[in-house]
Amino acid sequence: MKRGVLRLLLLLFTVSCFLPLAAFGEQSGAGVKVKARVGGQILIEIVSGEEISFEVDPVMNPEDTAATEIVVRTNATKYSIIAEFGEFLIGDYDLIKNEKFFIRSKAPGSGQAIDDWTVPKGEVVILKNEDGLTPGETTIVEYLLKVDFTVPPGEGKLEIVYTAVPAF
Repeated sequence: MKRGVLRLLLLLFTVSCFLPLAAFGEQSGAGVKVKARVGGQILIEIVSGEEISFEVDPVMNPEDTAATEIVVRTNATKYSIIAEFGEFLIGDYDLIKNEKFFIRSKAPGSGQAIDDWTVPKGEVVILKNEDGLTPGETTIVEYLLKVDFTVPPGEGKLEIVYTAVPAF
C-alpha cells in the first residue's frame, strides 16, 4: 500500500509542477477592439440683439449704439465667425458706403476680434481663430450709427447674416 500512496503522491507532484507551465504556454483568449468616431459639430445662436433699432438725428442724438450676443457651441479645436452685410439704405443714401455705420467685436477667449470701430463692407471676419471645444462661448458684436446733416431723413434697413466656421 505504501507503493500505491507513493505513486499517487509522485503523480500529484508531477501534475502540480507542470500545471502552471501549461497555463503559461499557448493561450487562447478573446480580445475586443474598440473604435470611436466622433462627428464634428458647430452651432451658432443669437441670444440677444436679434433686432436692433436706432433713433438718431443730427442735433439731439447724433449717434446711437447697440449690441448682439452670439453664442457658439462646438467641438472644433478653433472657429471663426463671419458676417455678411447687405446695403443699409435710406432712399439712395447708403449709411455703410458713406461711413456712418460701424461695428466692433469682443472675443470670449484668445481669438482675434475687431478692436476699433470699423465700417463693415461685404463679408467681415468678426472673430478669428477662437479656441473651440466649448459648450458655449459668447461673442459680443457692437454697432454704432453716427449721423450728421449729410444723412437724409427716413428709415433704413440692414440685414446681417452671421456664420460660424469650424477648424477641425
